[in-house]
Amino acid sequence: NKDDLKRMGYTCPIDVLPIIIPFQDYDKEPDRELIDLYSDGYTNILFTGRIAPNKCQQDVIKAFAEYQKKYNPKSRLFLVGSYAEDNKYYQFVKDSVEKSGAQNVIFSGHIKFNQILSYYHASHMFLCMSEHEGFCIPLLEAMYFKLPIVAYNSTAVPGTLGGSGVLVEEKDYDVIADKMNSVITDSDFREEIIAKQNERVKMFFADKTRERFISLLEQYIVK
Repeated sequence: NKDDLKRMGYTCPIDVLPIIIPFQDYDKEPDRELIDLYSDGYTNILFTGRIAPNKCQQDVIKAFAEYQKKYNPKSRLFLVGSYAEDNKYYQFVKDSVEKSGAQNVIFSGHIKFNQILSYYHASHMFLCMSEHEGFCIPLLEAMYFKLPIVAYNSTAVPGTLGGSGVLVEEKDYDVIADKMNSVITDSDFREEIIAKQNERVKMFFADKTRERFISLLEQYIVK
């Protein structure tokens, strides 16, 4: 939003207040039965977010289908987020599964918080194809759980990642599948991604957020 205002010609001082993330909540006990259920040797790919057009779950499915067919039939996709059965976009996304030929696509629907934690614990990678985000907290959640991220370069996504993760410039599903496979199979590449993400997510811990918030207040407050 700040970048958009600047492009529109605003010259007044503009900054962005830091978002406050309760990371301590992510250390709560997950649903162990759910983790055990999906710890079966499959590679689990995760996206979290309500089923909505801007989240582009259909593109997550297409990229996953290409990865599954080309590289890893023993893989599974988790789409964790709420939806209404009669929602037209949800029906479109469901149809996308069948058209893509993807297998083992799990729609969680609305679930308890400890179950959301379980999906993060059970997954191996986070895949985001969203075309509009104001911030995208799930990216930080993925970083916190040390899941390497492959994401489409759009709106707030690159700003939130801050140079970490793997950004793709186009929705070329063959290329995205190649990136996914590299992240999963190349241990050195994977560890490099996770290390950068670890450094990035530290910037959103409570002490860093507090420092940033106070700095902005001191900068802009009228004394």
